[in-house]
Amino acid sequence: MVQSITRFGRLKSLLENNFIPSKSTTYHIIHIDEISVIFAPTKTTGKVMLPTDLVLEWISAYEFGIINFDMETKELRRIINDSSEWANHFNGWDTHFRAIVKAWINQ
Repeated sequence: MVQSITRFGRLKSLLENNFIPSKSTTYHIIHIDEISVIFAPTKTTGKVMLPTDLVLEWISAYEFGIINFDMETKELRRIINDSSEWANHFNGWDTHFRAIVKAWINQ
């Protein structure tokens, strides 16, 4: 029998206590649950906490072809903000979201 896993389960397996690269740094995910994804501090930021639901929105937007990696950051944020239930300022962590989406694609 094939075991099914939820999208959250896949995300947790991918990120939990893992390191994921971005364009200019590598992020260390120190916690993930159904509510939030927490990144360890980097040289330029303190800890970052993102809503897990919003992380899944970014992944879905990519999978449905709504966003892609050729888009400018401003355009990505505008597209996500237009349909998200979350406050717009969360999408300012676009480098974190991009790193997660890339890791998701490459798993």
